[in-house]
Formats: sequence, C-alpha cells, structure tokens
Amino acid sequence: MRVDAPKETARPATRPAAHASAHARSIRRGAQPPRAPAQASVPAPVAAGGEKSSWEAAAARGESFGRGPIGVQGYVATGTSTATKTATSIMDIPQSVTIVTKQQMQDRGSVSLGQALTYVPGVTVAQGEGNRDQITIRGQDTSADFFTDGVRDDAQYYRDLYNISAVEVLKGPSALIFGRGGGGGVVNRVTKKADGETIRELGFSTGSWGRKRATLDLGQAVSDTVALRLNALYEQSYGFRNFFDLERYGVNPTLTWRPEEKTYITLSYEHFRDHRTADRGVPSIGGLSVGGNPVIPAYPASVPINSFFGNPDASYSKVDLNRATLVIDHTTDFGLNIHNQTVYADYEKRYQNTFPDQPVSMATGLTRIDGYVSSNPRQNVFNQTDFTYKFEMTPDIRHTLLFGAEVGNQKSGDNRDLSRWNNFFTGPQRINTPFWAPTVYNSVFFSNPNRRRHTDLDLAAGYVQDQIEITKYVDVIAGVRFDSFDLKYTGFDFGAGAFQGQLRRVDNVWSPRFGVVVKPLEQVSLYGSYSRSFLPVAGDQFNLLAPSLAGLAPQSFENFEAGFKAQILPRLFLTGALYQLNRSNQALTSTATTAVLANTRTNGGEIGLVGYLTDAWQVSLGYGHQGAYVVKSDRLADIGKIVPSVPKDTFSFWNKYDLSPCLGLSPGFLGVGAGVVHNAKFYAAIDNAVLVPGYTRVDGAVFFSPGKNFFGYGEELSAQVNIENLLGATYYAAAHNNNNIMPGAPRSAYVTINARY
Repeated sequence: MRVDAPKETARPATRPAAHASAHARSIRRGAQPPRAPAQASVPAPVAAGGEKSSWEAAAARGESFGRGPIGVQGYVATGTSTATKTATSIMDIPQSVTIVTKQQMQDRGSVSLGQALTYVPGVTVAQGEGNRDQITIRGQDTSADFFTDGVRDDAQYYRDLYNISAVEVLKGPSALIFGRGGGGGVVNRVTKKADGETIRELGFSTGSWGRKRATLDLGQAVSDTVALRLNALYEQSYGFRNFFDLERYGVNPTLTWRPEEKTYITLSYEHFRDHRTADRGVPSIGGLSVGGNPVIPAYPASVPINSFFGNPDASYSKVDLNRATLVIDHTTDFGLNIHNQTVYADYEKRYQNTFPDQPVSMATGLTRIDGYVSSNPRQNVFNQTDFTYKFEMTPDIRHTLLFGAEVGNQKSGDNRDLSRWNNFFTGPQRINTPFWAPTVYNSVFFSNPNRRRHTDLDLAAGYVQDQIEITKYVDVIAGVRFDSFDLKYTGFDFGAGAFQGQLRRVDNVWSPRFGVVVKPLEQVSLYGSYSRSFLPVAGDQFNLLAPSLAGLAPQSFENFEAGFKAQILPRLFLTGALYQLNRSNQALTSTATTAVLANTRTNGGEIGLVGYLTDAWQVSLGYGHQGAYVVKSDRLADIGKIVPSVPKDTFSFWNKYDLSPCLGLSPGFLGVGAGVVHNAKFYAAIDNAVLVPGYTRVDGAVFFSPGKNFFGYGEELSAQVNIENLLGATYYAAAHNNNNIMPGAPRSAYVTINARY
C-alpha cells in the first residue's frame, strides 16, 4: 500500500530514460508513478506462504492514501497532490511550487521548519518575537498560513520536523484549496504515515551550543490489514545567544487499517511540547529623520551578537500541542474517490518576554526595556470531505473533477498583562539600561492588566474544481470556493478609550482560481494563472475586532502569474515565474505595539533548479527578485515605502556530491555537501527608518555511510557533520520591528548519527 505519498525511494544506479515520458504522462492523468525498488535493508511485508501482502498488492495497483509529493527521488519530486487536492504532475500545476524533500532536510541538517524554509527562494524567515514561526512570502507577512497534511495548523508556535516527510511551499493565493489567508502562499508539512513498510530508525545529534537531540521512527505491518508507525523526539539544547535554553519533545503514533480493498482508515495522535527562552534580539542605533521621514537609516546596534536585552529569567515561551486526526479514504467500484479528514487540535500557548522597545539613545547610550505576558490558547476542529472523479468526454479531452466541503470551529483566547518593574503595584512599565550592559535582573511583575479577548469562529466552505486535459498540449484548471466566516468577538481591553464588549462579523466570500498550461514539448510547459484570496479584518490570528475595524472589507489578495517548467533531464527540473500580487487593507507593524493599514503591491520573479545533474551530484538552487511597495496607506508618509522583511534579492544553492565512485568505494559511502544562502538588505518596519544589512552565509557537510553489516548484525549506520556559517560571517537574520532584530548564528557544527535496523 502506498500510504505515505512523499516517501523517499531508493535512487536507481542509472538515470531512467525511455520510461520518463510515460511516467510524466501517467502522473498528469492522475495515476501514481511506478514504485521504485525498495531499499534492500527494508524488506517488504510478505503474507504467509511467500505471497504478496495486501500492502504490496495495493502499491502494485497504484493506490495512494494521503496527500503530498509524488515520485520523490532524492531532492526532486515529479508531482504533488497538495496544490490541487489531486495527483498532478509538477509540469501541469499553474503555480510556483517548492518541495523540500526528506532527503534535502536530512542532508542540510534541518530540524525545524524555519531551517527548512531558509533555502526556499522568495521566502524570508522572520523573527516571530522569539516565540513562533513567522515568514514573509511574496511580500506577505504571516504567522498563520501553516498547514499539516492540508489542514490548517495556524496557532503560534515553533514547528519541528521529527515526524515530517516533506515541506511544501505553494506560492501565491491558494484560497480555493486552503481557504482564507495564504495571500503570498502557504507552507504545508506532510507527516510520515503508517504504510506497511518495516522501519527501524534511531537518530542522535549533538554539537554546538550543547545540542542533545534523539529521534525514533518505527514502522510495521502487523497484519495484511493493519499497519503501525511511531515517531518520537526529545531535544535539550542551548543557543549562541546568552541565557537561551530549549527543551522539546514529541510523540506521534499512527495506525492505518485497510478493512477492504480500496478503503483506508488512518488514526493519528501527536503530543508535542516546546519550552524555550523568548529572545527578541537587539535594538537599532543611529539614523537621521527630518519631519518624521528617515533621511539616513539606522542600523542594528553594534553589540556582541550574544547580548540579551531584558531579564532572561522573566522571558520564556511554551506551547503544549495535542492533535488527533482521523482520515477515511474510499474509492468506489465506478472510480469515485471519497476522502474525509477530521482534525482536533488543542494548543496551550503562553509566553512572557522582556525586550528593547526603543533605539539606543545617541546622547545617553541608554535603551528602554519593556515587557508583557500573553496567554493564547486555541482549540481547532476541522472536517474536510473531498470527492474526486476522473472521466473522458472524448479520447482527447479528460476531466479530473473535484468538489468538496469544509466546516470548522476555532476558539481562541488572547490575554495580556504588561510589566511593572521593581514594584508589584506602582512600578514603571519600562526601565532604561545602558546598551553595553543590556541584561537586567530587576524584579519584574506582570501585574498591569492590558486585555482579555476571546473569539469563537464558525466557518463553512464549499468548492469545485475541474482540471481539463485538452489533448497532450493544453491543460486548463478552473474552480471557485465559497467561504462563510462567522466570527464572534468578546473584548475587554483596559485603559482610556479601550473597547469593552461584544461584536460579530460575518464574511461571505468567493475565491476563484483559473490557470492554463500549454505544453509545446513533452518536457516543457508554459502557464498563466489568476487567483484570489481573502483575509477577514480580524487578521491572521483573528484576535482583534474593534469597532473602528468592524466596518472594513476583508483584506483581498489578487495574484497574476506566468511561468515555465522544464524537465531538462529525467530527474532535473528547471522552473521560473513572474508575478504581480496586490493586497488591500494590510496591517503593517510600525512599532512594537502599533500598526498601520495599507494597500501593497509586490512585483517579482523567481527561478529554481532541483534534481540530479549526474547520478552522483544533486542540486537545489533558487533565486528570487521582488519589490514590495505601499501604494495606499492611512498614513500618507508611508506611500511608496518598501514593505518590511522583503529583501529585493534572495539566493540559495545547496548541492551534494557522492565521492565514493571516484575513490573506488561503494555508492553512498562518502559524500560532501555545500550551500550558500544570500539575502539582500531589507527594512525592519514600514517607516523604513532601520535598515538590516544583507548577508551571505556558507554551509557545508560531510556524509559517511558504511552501509549494512557495519557491526556484523545487519544494521545500517550513517553519520554526517553539518557546519552552518562555515566562514563565520557576522550578520542579522531577521527582524520583527525596528528594535527587535535577531543576529544570525556564528559558525556552528553538528554531528548526526542514524542507525537503521
């Protein structure tokens, strides 16, 4: 049974050639690609008497369960079922898609989502106030456009990769598939599934900053109809920043039951905990403004990169996640596939932080430290039901019709208290400290009530999509989604003029999508597309609905895109895109506590190359060029300003070379890897008063895999050394606003050992 669609397959000794075109055509028509030979160390389950098990038989029929990348070999995936909810070739998706495969993540030593996204062109990993994943895609900042197996995972926390087989980045508005938000794009994590394969893997990583990390992956077909899998993690580490401490662990058991042919039921549960020091970086210094307009920009303060601003004993972030998933997938005798997924997720999130909220004074050398504590619990319940049916109108016109519905409820809290320093009752909210001695140990109490907010969201959606293959030269995709977004908001904010009471806002929005793919050659496709999405005025986290905002129209995203995709070699893809993305009513952070509303426009392009240059040489390259500007704002001085956290140019290149054949060794025995990440300069906030310098970082790796029988008992052992920032560059990686700027890590080395039994 091919349950885990993105599962890595063994790399063939030579490149496929004759069957490559047929392979591509089979994916375009919705069929599954040929299953690559299983690795010798992982025997397929066999039924009594040596016959094929039901899992093998299902795989042989091309049956698939779950969504994610298709045809994965090393760094390349030839298709995905996430972008359209149907198995579709990369060549036939009228959208820019970047797939970070399991092999890429392993080779680069990525253990967190932020690390995996660092090498994705057009994506900037933001600071997230030291307590959450936050990214900017195509000029659109988001802390909520994250999904797991196609279902919204929008709470604010740091995501790990211990149970993840691929990370997919879909660029441009994708409301038809994912609903609200996703204006710049969405990030989807694909989890490992119980697919009947025998897996016995244990990993351990250690190195710089006291890292101690262990992972476990166990899989087994316990019968012809039941398979189990268990992924687990524990990590305790420190960081290059003073006083940083991290502890996280996770456990994710999964069961798949196949009660009858073409019917699969999967039950999965995850408990994940992440507790860490909340660190919001360093303030800015310098600069010159005239009439409120910056003439000379300020820069990050020149302090040691490990300097902690604030009280580390009073700064932490913790989240406890419990997530349960039930998936039922059935294909009828006449070919209708019914896919139903129910998810319940409970997030207990709380963070307490102290941070610089003003630039360093040029006159006194002092900077100001503020603080607050925030509790953000959330409970999500979602149900998605999809119906997919393939049929032919004529021998040359084929349809893949999708229609479905989604319903859900999200309950969220946002409770905040501000700091009082030195005295519980009468202490000041902020204190000053010299920038050369930024760590303070003054007593801090969070006894100053700020807000109590609660939201109860009901959502319902219906959608339809048709993928039409018109001969082998033209594909058309068209669809529309209707969302009803019913938000009930209760706010009790403290202070003069603060809103206290209840509001309700209902948005009914249509989100269309249209694309055309033209294939003049078997290995080349050209596409054009239009898509639209929306975001209610309550924002990414729908935690603010004041009377002044309640009458505004939802934020709107419109994306116009044209691009190409070329299969240069059977396992090497070149892709490119040009786009214009317009957004209205965007909230842009101005200071640590305020924002302005603006209309923005992003014009840009990107190009990517991924796959095998030779059997021994894998590459992943991406370049993005973009300009994001304010075209309208409720503050006239902001018109023409550059959107924050949007470097004009981003470049990444990672490659891995197998040295073994050159040395007369067996393939995979010894390899090397090297990578470069470059981000141009960018502004920290919408006022463009603080400029964060650009940087170039070089990474490296060495891989050692002696293979089976290393200890004489049939084990496979592999080891790798990853060195991040090999040349020791001093740089600033991200910013949240003008005075929360995060330095990048200095040279860091990690050793990872994996054993497979």
